[in-house]
Amino acid sequence: MQKSEQVSPYFLYDLEKFRIFVELSTQHWKEESIKYDQSDIETDERTCWDRYKYRTDLSAHFNEIFPQYQKQSYLLMLVSLFEDYLNQLCNSLHFENEFCCSLKEYSGSGIERAKKYLVKIANITVPTGTKGWSQIIDARDIRNIIAHNAGHLDQESHKKQMKIVSKSQHLNSEQYARIHLNIENEYLLEVIGAMEEVAKVLLDDIRTNA
Repeated sequence: MQKSEQVSPYFLYDLEKFRIFVELSTQHWKEESIKYDQSDIETDERTCWDRYKYRTDLSAHFNEIFPQYQKQSYLLMLVSLFEDYLNQLCNSLHFENEFCCSLKEYSGSGIERAKKYLVKIANITVPTGTKGWSQIIDARDIRNIIAHNAGHLDQESHKKQMKIVSKSQHLNSEQYARIHLNIENEYLLEVIGAMEEVAKVLLDDIRTNA
């Protein structure tokens, strides 16, 4: 098991790798879209078949649909990474200090349970009043739309998420038969930045109280 002082640096390293992954993926879709638009069955039939199966209707997929699938998947993974980070922090602190109960024995679930454990059991200051923490909680709520509704919003049952989308510069929605959530790359980078901010605060607090 990692020491409590090691958990945050490992998480910050993971976030840096994830940032690079997001940026490279954006470039990948741009390049793939260009490759597709330039493909010509008369001069390069092999590419048209091997890569695109002679499909001539994929421009919107490469420019909008496929990147959106990927961005939504990234948000799922980001929130999962953060929850796992908090859980590992709780477990390491419990192992080192032999608290009255472990995280598994503590009531609740997810990010909220880990936050309460850190504050009430481990006596760690979690920056819940900061913009960064608020952004992470918003990201968790948006993530739930992806996980449980395939990225579709409902005006009545998802009022909280609709407010999050409306106030964000890098989230939007489109109305078709259903309301579709759209995530921009900048939103993912904002969430990564917020997670880095919180992890650094937690690391400083642990080091101070070590």
